[in-house]
Amino acid sequence: MRTLITILYWMLSVVIAALVVSSTGYTFQESLLMGTMFLPGALGAKYLLPKVSFKKRSDGIQGVIYVVLAILVLEYLLILATNTFIQYQRIGGHGSDYYQMHQMPLPSMIVNPLFISILVSILAIGGSFIDRWLTVKHPELETPVTFCSMRKKVTLLPSEITYVESCDTEVIVHAADGRSLNNRTGISQWEALLGPGFVRIHRAFLVNSKYAKLESQDTVSVGDTKLPVSRKYQPKIKDLIPNS
Repeated sequence: MRTLITILYWMLSVVIAALVVSSTGYTFQESLLMGTMFLPGALGAKYLLPKVSFKKRSDGIQGVIYVVLAILVLEYLLILATNTFIQYQRIGGHGSDYYQMHQMPLPSMIVNPLFISILVSILAIGGSFIDRWLTVKHPELETPVTFCSMRKKVTLLPSEITYVESCDTEVIVHAADGRSLNNRTGISQWEALLGPGFVRIHRAFLVNSKYAKLESQDTVSVGDTKLPVSRKYQPKIKDLIPNS
């Protein structure tokens, strides 16, 4: 069910992109083809940007720039290839010199990096919103998380994770069955991956609100484990974590 809803969203995204592109002179069929070319960039932004680590701000900013540039290059290549195909179809399909003499140049709006960035961002944000909505409203449809721990692949449902702990260069994922699984994905990336059911209480701790209890203003318990709450996060956790 979750997969079906996600697929329907991305199909709708193609239609939205096509409607925008059709204003530049393409037919609707051509616009659908061109609109599809924005999906790789949107999916790349949705899945790659949350994985950029900001442990060092400079490295995080650099990572974001690299991802954005890679997406723009990919989109330019796809758009140019698609436009070339459309023009070839127009010439070959009609057998007329009219299209050879009046080939539509690639619209400046389509190759504008700001336009590409805005459209890709809107589609990516919409995809993330759908994921969060499904997680909150339909937790039974949650998507498993797969990661590497000690060179082995591990798959868990978000509801099976009690809290995530950052320890220097590693992060420890604490599971409800008692396992502690080490991996190198940054805690900020875990926060983006796991969604709104998880609450950041400290630079080093991300807790599942399903298992967490607020002991005091500066302490949260997860089972028998007491975790500190930093001053930065104290104002918001009162509404997100129930009192013990």
